[in-house]
Amino acid sequence: MSGRHPPGTGHDDGAGLSPEARIAEVHAADVAKARALLKDAIAMAREQWLPGNAIADALVQELIDLGSRGAPPARTSAYLRGVAHLLDDAAAAPRTN
Repeated sequence: MSGRHPPGTGHDDGAGLSPEARIAEVHAADVAKARALLKDAIAMAREQWLPGNAIADALVQELIDLGSRGAPPARTSAYLRGVAHLLDDAAAAPRTN
């Protein structure tokens, strides 16, 4: 079996895609699953009346821990600077309501 999905599930097995495209596809699916899990965990934390800033601090600490496992510190800090840049961009974006 060439894909991550069992046969007969209606998911494309990636046949005909370049290796890079298949890796990107699998990564996107993994990110979607991880985001769903994290959203559930954040919802559980909110149900326990944990303040948003405590949740954000915990997420940042987990990002640092995750990024530092086997990676050089410079790579982890570059990743976190990239996250900060994305947050700055989101804060600067005009809001439409």
